[in-house]
Amino acid sequence: MSPVQTEKPGPMFDTPADAQAQLAQQFSRPQVEMVVEALVPTLVFRPQPKGRAGLGGTRIGGTPDLPPGLAWPRRTKPADVEAIAKRGNVEAGEEMRRHFRKELPYAFFAQVDLGEAQEQTGGQARGQDAPAAALPGHGRLLFFYDLSAGPWDNGTESTRVIWDESPHDGLVTQVMPPDLARAAEAHRAEIAKVNRQFALPVPKPDSGTPYGGPARPMSLHASLRPPAIESLEMEARPTLKAALAPRSDGEESFRDAYQDLFSRAFDSYYGAANTGRRNQLLGAPLPEQSDPRLEAEVVSRFGVQHLSQEQWKAHRPEIEAGARAWRLLLQIDVGDFLQEDGEGTVYFLIRASDLTDRRFDRVVAVYQQT
Repeated sequence: MSPVQTEKPGPMFDTPADAQAQLAQQFSRPQVEMVVEALVPTLVFRPQPKGRAGLGGTRIGGTPDLPPGLAWPRRTKPADVEAIAKRGNVEAGEEMRRHFRKELPYAFFAQVDLGEAQEQTGGQARGQDAPAAALPGHGRLLFFYDLSAGPWDNGTESTRVIWDESPHDGLVTQVMPPDLARAAEAHRAEIAKVNRQFALPVPKPDSGTPYGGPARPMSLHASLRPPAIESLEMEARPTLKAALAPRSDGEESFRDAYQDLFSRAFDSYYGAANTGRRNQLLGAPLPEQSDPRLEAEVVSRFGVQHLSQEQWKAHRPEIEAGARAWRLLLQIDVGDFLQEDGEGTVYFLIRASDLTDRRFDRVVAVYQQT
């Protein structure tokens, strides 16, 4: 299916002036001023022609470029397999047990050229105001994730994020590990079997699976985004938050128009032509539920996926305070990653102090879907 294009602006702008010009077509001047003041710098991914990215270049999906001696990370069997298995229904639980017994390598999600990230200033001066100022200035960030277990397994064990400082000329393009490739092929065969029963198209040989997505060269582009209503950044803008409160009279409100600003960009693109506008590096997360930094704090502080309503109420102040220490490192739309039908967004989150210390081993992955 081809993407449904729209001439209305999506929630990304190159500069404050660009934002003002576009938002003025839809909002009043006071509303525009509130939104522009709340804009958050981020880096978005733009698809590039196939074959354009060289060794070490930014990409989503495919396989990573690694130096000799740095192995594709493999997930070992968790100590709490039963706890994870019981988070789903009986069928999902048994699938999790089978999955963990295989101890497969993680799916490769993305590779980010940090030098390219540092070059993106978004019309701002280089230095502390640049979007990627908090990231290392050289090398690559490699993102691996266990998508098969992810929906039931928020935390540090479902992901591996590696900062590789090797020079480009020492990198080697990897092939998918044999057992991971076999798992992907078995997944396609199972989907094909089911689809034939219902006269549906069968997956293509290179279609995305939970074990990996198609290779797509990307470039990074500095942008400004208004915060999502559910994000912590909105909490820091009480005037804007109050203006976005639901109206009781049923009339179309500023909130409706603000939400429409996001839905036009995220709901109007489909299939292989998806522009991936939910994919981003840094900035404010675009939640599918609550802000994923709250979930990162919960799983890190309490060691559980979710709290009961009573527990949440009792610990809410400390959770919200702790969540403000977390930063979005990367978010990837699952459907766009697969370039197939798929739901959800994966958020890679890190505490600001760990980012400063380059402790990427402490990254927490959170999966959400509506």
